[in-house]
Amino acid sequence: MEHPITANRISSLIYWFFPVAIGIIQAVFNSYYQILPFTIAFIDGLTFSLILGLLGIATWYVVRYNDPEKSAVIQILASHVAAAFVFTSLWMLSSGIIAKILINNTLYDRYLNDLITVRIIGGFLFYALVASIYYTYVYSQHNREKQLRESEWQNQIRKTQLNALKSQINPHFLFNTLNSIASLTLINPEKAHGMVIALSDFMRYSLRKQQDDMVTLEVELRNIGLYLQIEKIRFGNNLIYRFDVEELCNHHLIPNLILQPLFENAIKYGVYEASKPVEVILEARKLQGVMEIKIINDFDPESVPLKGEGVGLANINDRLRLLYGSSRLLSIERGEKRFSVTIVIPDIVESIR
Repeated sequence: MEHPITANRISSLIYWFFPVAIGIIQAVFNSYYQILPFTIAFIDGLTFSLILGLLGIATWYVVRYNDPEKSAVIQILASHVAAAFVFTSLWMLSSGIIAKILINNTLYDRYLNDLITVRIIGGFLFYALVASIYYTYVYSQHNREKQLRESEWQNQIRKTQLNALKSQINPHFLFNTLNSIASLTLINPEKAHGMVIALSDFMRYSLRKQQDDMVTLEVELRNIGLYLQIEKIRFGNNLIYRFDVEELCNHHLIPNLILQPLFENAIKYGVYEASKPVEVILEARKLQGVMEIKIINDFDPESVPLKGEGVGLANINDRLRLLYGSSRLLSIERGEKRFSVTIVIPDIVESIR
């Protein structure tokens, strides 16, 4: 920990203002009331105040040695009582010797003898004041370090949570796709072959981007396009999809891999049980300070949704909350035959490092 006074010029100037001011006030007082001649009063005042200031700077090392987080209270008190005695003794002896050498006056010698008690008390009080200021600085630095460590821990925990949420996506999708490939191998080997190639492209792309927390919407939609190619092989003409994206939205940053679960849900609950083509639409619009993404899909209200382990909308909501600090960025709207999920992406995101 750096010395709070010598660390920068401003703190040094502020510190030295006080002992010099004390010396000048004392000199003016002694001169005005004719206790000492003008010249002697100022030599005495400045000599004692400057040495007092130097010893005050040295007091920092006593405080640093007696860190309240590392030392017992009794040890701290004993150390400071001893240090205050040494501080006052050095101050009076060194200042008195230097002042006598500079002044060499019998009147001044009597003045020093008369003020011994006052200056002993003053030395102890000044030591206590300076040590208290140093301890205030030490406590503030400790609190700052704790806050920084807590912030780092929170960021690490948040990053771990985000990675855990993202890690649920690809295994879930891969499980479903491999099941489909296994089925197609028996009834349509050519489609199974095409799906394996499409899956390979998709996984290669996803793994490249897995470490990125944020990507542009344009990049994310390119990834979604690969995913939808695979699903198109499975469902053929029963799956229709389109993107309706404003130009300004293409470069807006969004959380990586956050749209795939939405499309996965739309297909799972819209296409699986459908007897006619189902359209899945993505709309992206720029609003004031945010980008709004809406994914809409048709569904048959009479169909029974398939059961299974899904990543779910809760996963997406958790990721948005961790990244943007709000749990109100995802909303759901269910109509008679249409289901829509809207997510709001703010313009600014705190980066995860």
